[in-house]
Amino acid sequence: MHLSLADANAWHFVNGRWGCDADGVNGSRSEDGAGLQGFSLAFLKDRAYSDIEATFTVRMPANHADLGLVVRAQDPTHFYLVHFPQCGQGYRAQHFWAALSRADGSGYLRLLAVELVRRVASNPLGIANQARVRVQGNRFQVWVNDHPALDVRDDAWAQGRIGLAGFVQFHHSQVVVEGTQVAAPPWDADVAQVGNWRTPFSEQGTQQRGISLARSAAGTVLCAFSSAEGRFLARSRDGGRAWQVQPAPPNLVGGVQALGNGRLLSVALGTKAESAWSESADDGVSWSTPVPIAHDPPAGLKGYGTGWPLELRDGTLLRFGLGGHVTSSEPITRWGAVHCQAFSTRSTDGGRTWSAPANLDGEAGDMGNLDLTEPVAFETTDGRIMCLVRPIYSPWMWETWSTDQGQTWGPCVRGPFAGWAPAAPVRTRSGAVLFATRFPGLTVHLTRDEGMTWDTGTYIDTSIWAMGALCEVEPDVVLYAYEDSWRDRLRLQRLRVTGDGLEPAGW
Repeated sequence: MHLSLADANAWHFVNGRWGCDADGVNGSRSEDGAGLQGFSLAFLKDRAYSDIEATFTVRMPANHADLGLVVRAQDPTHFYLVHFPQCGQGYRAQHFWAALSRADGSGYLRLLAVELVRRVASNPLGIANQARVRVQGNRFQVWVNDHPALDVRDDAWAQGRIGLAGFVQFHHSQVVVEGTQVAAPPWDADVAQVGNWRTPFSEQGTQQRGISLARSAAGTVLCAFSSAEGRFLARSRDGGRAWQVQPAPPNLVGGVQALGNGRLLSVALGTKAESAWSESADDGVSWSTPVPIAHDPPAGLKGYGTGWPLELRDGTLLRFGLGGHVTSSEPITRWGAVHCQAFSTRSTDGGRTWSAPANLDGEAGDMGNLDLTEPVAFETTDGRIMCLVRPIYSPWMWETWSTDQGQTWGPCVRGPFAGWAPAAPVRTRSGAVLFATRFPGLTVHLTRDEGMTWDTGTYIDTSIWAMGALCEVEPDVVLYAYEDSWRDRLRLQRLRVTGDGLEPAGW
């Protein structure tokens, strides 16, 4: 059977602009929708299947996109999704990825598998790649251009509807589905998509970004951010549910950081002209006169800036930074052209002075890694520091460790998963560590064994920008503030860590 939208009454559409041409089904974003931002779904209502085999052509005309086949849908919020997520970084570095996810009614996609498909290209935009999907019993198999991509087993559902999915712009060409047809129970189109996010700062203008989160000793959650209308500092006394927002107070030189000794600190550390610190003694209402920081950036870079702070248990402060190397060239779409290095610097006096930057790939000189951009880290229970670094061209994040409180690092090795635009990890009361990053969509990974193993990830929103901040606001409840897909207004979610993984914490 060739899937067609010619009979629109046979379909249930969720979000998006859907159309049909001689080559197949195409679609694009029309609105944000109630669930995953801008994610579009179409369910074929008049038939259901157990086992299926499907073929279709995958075309994505945008560098941030997704396209997929819905399998065994129970309702509009419970289904499997075989999909091919793409982000700008993966596209320009020639990565092609395949994923199997399970939508379980929570508003999340539970990533069951995410695999780099070797020997398959992601660009130029709109390239035609041929997908084949086979679902037999509890086994899900996927091939792309006849190359094996996925082989996964899952037992949630044995039968259900089929459908299509996409994000931003997508084209399902020549979709052919054959399989074992079964009785189709009534389809409930009234089941609404679940929205776990809020946009609490809608009156503070567009282009909201530059986020930091901190929970003060008094229990106030502070969110600093900027927009097209200026810089702001928002305050919440109920774990991020309600906010009071004001222009950022004078002397707030950077983001906000709550230290273990109760201090609220703000640090800007980059060029000598901008490097300074200030602090607040009144729960973030006012800030002290900025004190300049004497700091020498690394040699051999075109520019240098820091962010992504980490406080160790003994009070040592780390800040992670990056800079473009002098050997870097353009354009970034020329594989390997752009070169970048990443560093850390330490303060043992509460942020007043900082050490010379230490290369996160060790001190190997000419062997140094030039694929390192945004680094984030956490301290393990035995005092080591695990740092994951956003790449430019690598399919996976880079991983590096320090055993001497950030004085030395490396060498860098291939990390556990793909990711870009990360937020600094947060450890919860139970000991779990959450790591949020861009790709697939906005995904949060979780480790319970100090970074030795990680879950496959939970896709909590589409957000092609991410670049947010995490803060534990209640025991095992984490507030996550992040840039939305269109870099318009910040989104907030509350995530709860349970024995089974992540769940929406609710508002």
